[in-house]
Order: sequence, then structure tokens, then C-alpha cells
Amino acid sequence: MYKSTPSAAWCKKRLLVTSLFAAIYQTSAIAADTSAVSGEAVDDTSEQMTVTAPAPVQKAGSEHSISARELENKGANDFGSIMRYEPLISATGASGGSGNGKSGFDRGGYTGYNIRGMESNRVGIDVDGIAQPNATGRGYVGRAGLNTFGIGRDYIDPYMYGSVDIQSGATSTETANSAIGGNVSFRPKSADDYLRPGKTSAFGYRSGYDSADRSWHNGVTVAGGDEFLRGILVYSRRDGQETENNSGTVDAYPANWHSDAFLASGIWQPNDEHKLTSTFDYYHKNQPHPLRYLGLQRQQHHRHRQPDQPDPALGPEPEG
Repeated sequence: MYKSTPSAAWCKKRLLVTSLFAAIYQTSAIAADTSAVSGEAVDDTSEQMTVTAPAPVQKAGSEHSISARELENKGANDFGSIMRYEPLISATGASGGSGNGKSGFDRGGYTGYNIRGMESNRVGIDVDGIAQPNATGRGYVGRAGLNTFGIGRDYIDPYMYGSVDIQSGATSTETANSAIGGNVSFRPKSADDYLRPGKTSAFGYRSGYDSADRSWHNGVTVAGGDEFLRGILVYSRRDGQETENNSGTVDAYPANWHSDAFLASGIWQPNDEHKLTSTFDYYHKNQPHPLRYLGLQRQQHHRHRQPDQPDPALGPEPEG
């Protein structure tokens, strides 16, 4: 039989106290290690790492730019001839009469561009970043005016622009006009296109003739200034007639049109970080209605025929 003595009880108490001290020391050591680790983590976060990457750029299927020199070499003199030698791109329009793609009021013109089969308002057009209005139909015309447009999109004089940027396919949302068929951007001429260090002035004159509509063109470009303040003035005048359709049965409506285009642009650049540009663009085209010419021709015909002769313009006289 085991009996507890005073010495044995004292040993048990000592052992218990020693165990308690050991447990307390171990807990304190673990807490100290945890505080040290957390302190190191705080010190590590003070040195932040910055990671940069370029944003993904979603561009059109293909992009192409036509310079002013290329427009001059290809003989671009109107909205349609700009795309004369561009593959898979054309201008929808008609020379005259009631037909598809007309600009309106029984006159010849263009409603827009056709890019890879997509045309009219599905192809965006902008001038200096400003989207042009869509072509609108004519809901008040008779049968002779079906499929014609009251407002077209051919208010463009190629001589006024320094470049034409073409995007084929769906355009990026960064552009002003997100069209599903593509976009055509016209950039006006700038003084920076003609001036450079050591050249403070520039003058240009251009004249041309187009036998398709017997039209004459005269254009003047004047630029001047320095690295701080510079500007450019551009003027274009065109005079022409109807576009011949070379048909032996139906002639094109007679026309005698005139157009004036004016561009004034100034640049103020106080330093390399700041640049202010202001542009004024004006275009006007006068094209009388063909009924005026038809009425004039009928009056002249009445003046030269004999009183007893029927008027062929009114058709044969009814019998009986």
C-alpha cells in the first residue's frame, strides 16, 4: 500500500509549478514570434509594387490612309472619285434621274460609301472627328422618286483635306461614329502639313478639268507662321454640268452647278505641352432644279416651230 509523505507532496507541487512555468514561457515565445512575423509583414507592405500594362486596343479589320498627294495623283475631284482605286470600296450614287443612291430632288449625287458590301448609313463618315448626319429618305415623292434621298452625304470637296482615313469592318467604340460597316474620316489641311523649321510660308495653286461633267476646278492654298502661331487658308471653286451617261435612249438631266469651299485654320502653340487649334470649314453648292431647264427648252421650242405644227414635246395629237 502506497502512502503519501510530506516530501512526496512537496515534489508534486514543485513539479506542477515547473510545468505551469514551462507552459507560460512557451505561450509567450509563440506570441513573440507571431508579433515579429506580423511586424515584418507590415514592413514589407510599405514597399508597394506597381504593375502597368497597355490597355487592349480593338481596331477595325483593316485601316488605310490616303494622303493629299495621292488624292491629287488619282484625280479625285468629288466624293465618289476619292475611292476610285480602293479595293472593295465604292461610292453609291447616280449621275442623274430617278435611281438608287441619289442624293435627292432628282439630281445626281452620292449617299455614302460601300465597304465590303455594307453601304449608306451603315458606313460612318466624319470630318475632323465630327460625325456627319445620315442620309434621309424622301417619303413625299411619287413613283418617279422612289429609292431616292432628300439629303445625301456628298458635301465634300477633296481639295480641302490633307488625308482620308478608311476603316473597313466594325469600328472601335473610341471613334465618334461606331458603324458596323466601317468608317471614313476626313482630316482637314493644317499648317503643319506645309510648314517646318526654316520654312515659314507656303503657297499652292491647282487647276483641273474633268470631261465627264465638263467641270473646271481652281484651288488655292496659303500657309504661314512660326513655331508659336501659324495658320492656313484654303479655297476651292468648281463649275460643271451634268454627268454624261452615254445612253442613246435616256439622257441625263441638264445641270449647271457651282460649288465653293473655304477652310481657315489657326494653331497657337505656346510650348511643347500645349497646342490649341481652331478650324472653320464652309461648303456650298448651287444646282438649279432641272425643271427650269426643261421649261426653258420648251419655250425655245415653241418659239422656233410653226403655229400649225404640233409640239413633239407634248406627244402626238389624239385622233378623231
